[in-house]
Amino acid sequence: MKHVSARHAITAAQVLWTGAELFADRACVTDLDATAAGESLGYEAVAVRAAATGGALRALGLRRGDRVAILLHNGQAYVDVFLGALAAGLIVVPLNVRLTREDYLHMLTDSGSQVLVTTAEFGDRLPRDGEVHGLTVVLAGPAGSGSLHDLAADATPLPGPEPAGESEVASLMYTSGTTGSPKAVMLTHASWRSVAATAIDVLGFADGEVTLHVAPLTHGAGFLFLPTLMTGGHNLLCRSFDAARTAALIDGHGVTGMFVVPSMIRMLLDAVPAGFTAPPSFRRLYYAGSPIDPETLREATAAFGGRVVQSFAQMESPMFVTVLDQEDHRRALGDPDLPLVRSAGRVLPGVELRVADDAGAPLPAGEPGEILARAPQAMAGYWRRPEATAAALRDGWLRTGDVGYLDEDGYLFLVDRKKDMIVTGGSNVYAREVEEVLLALPGVREAAVVGLPHRIWGEAVTAVLVADGVPRGEEEIIADCRATLAGYRVPKRVVWVNELPRNAYGKVLKRRLREELSASDPH
Repeated sequence: MKHVSARHAITAAQVLWTGAELFADRACVTDLDATAAGESLGYEAVAVRAAATGGALRALGLRRGDRVAILLHNGQAYVDVFLGALAAGLIVVPLNVRLTREDYLHMLTDSGSQVLVTTAEFGDRLPRDGEVHGLTVVLAGPAGSGSLHDLAADATPLPGPEPAGESEVASLMYTSGTTGSPKAVMLTHASWRSVAATAIDVLGFADGEVTLHVAPLTHGAGFLFLPTLMTGGHNLLCRSFDAARTAALIDGHGVTGMFVVPSMIRMLLDAVPAGFTAPPSFRRLYYAGSPIDPETLREATAAFGGRVVQSFAQMESPMFVTVLDQEDHRRALGDPDLPLVRSAGRVLPGVELRVADDAGAPLPAGEPGEILARAPQAMAGYWRRPEATAAALRDGWLRTGDVGYLDEDGYLFLVDRKKDMIVTGGSNVYAREVEEVLLALPGVREAAVVGLPHRIWGEAVTAVLVADGVPRGEEEIIADCRATLAGYRVPKRVVWVNELPRNAYGKVLKRRLREELSASDPH
């Protein structure tokens, strides 16, 4: 198997250019939702497009280290901008397509992005002219509309990718922080390369890879794009996830692997006919991002012939800190009472993990504490937030904010979050931001937001409210929230109570709320 050597190709753009030399006409990208759906572009053709896009960004006056924000669904345009920007020595700022105007305003201002590449569909959520100093908004297409495509046609293509050092920042990836304000995680070229090399090893990437991207490239799926390039593989892009369509693509397009979050697995299993089994050509179903319920894990392991892999990590140290591998999943399937069904797996070679007390001292097996990690892919820090960086990377260890314990065999079990975070459908929801919206609604005196177990979403955002007068209807509260919050942040359930349980210091006892409500949760 020809393999793009990480030793010679530091950046993702350099991987592409090397791939164009090795695999020129081999299928590289197929945008399944493009006008000419199913028409594949070879490695050389994708490199030509990236060179043209990088030239267009340079023609806008951008220089090395400037930031380019990308607000696009999965598609060829996303690939062109992502790789073209890196080839031009720029820093990419991928933006979640599901956020609100206020979210984008904060992220664009905070990152100091000079260019935002997007499409007209996001128009009502974009900053108004002059609202973000120095920002130029460029549309991704179509031709003839003053789009990036037109700029690329008039600009001089890059002769090749800009040289870059391993420690240079490649991307700013926004994640919610302990204050609820999204922070930009600085991932270097070395971080991206390390994640890709680990994916190739842990997930068993080999010749003939066909990676299906149904989750957003702005998040976990994007980290499988580079290892697919490094092994000369083929990336199939879907604008969004549709369970029935995904099952058909797995069966009919020679798909060898994909990244999903647990809620997508549940929807996929519910969409396929009884007795469905993945074809032998399918090598792995890789999932991460949120808790998975044991029954879904077992059903998925059976449907995919044991070819299922889970990992635990966070954006500050992406994708791979611990792994529950295929053999672990098969063992869990064979013994329903095995604790493995609740495990996040074992730490990987080259990664250090410690379960620690508040002082950072390691705790014995079975005793819960904060999970600390040291890994080669760890972030360089938070963009322009030295104090937050120092707190997160204290003494060389990443403070994950997650609470868990290690068993005697070295398997990690997650039990809680130090950060008051809910993970629903693979997306992070900071409880406080939802609570602030609820408290601003008429008729709400007190509010607490918790995540309850959900067979599809992993956790369902649940609002527990104390009324100021007569309690309002659940649908009315949800509709009010939907007018302000991104869809995945909107509560899926509203519960009215006479009072919120509190400790002696007045802090709401959310653990007790979760315990009491889980038993009565209809979902």
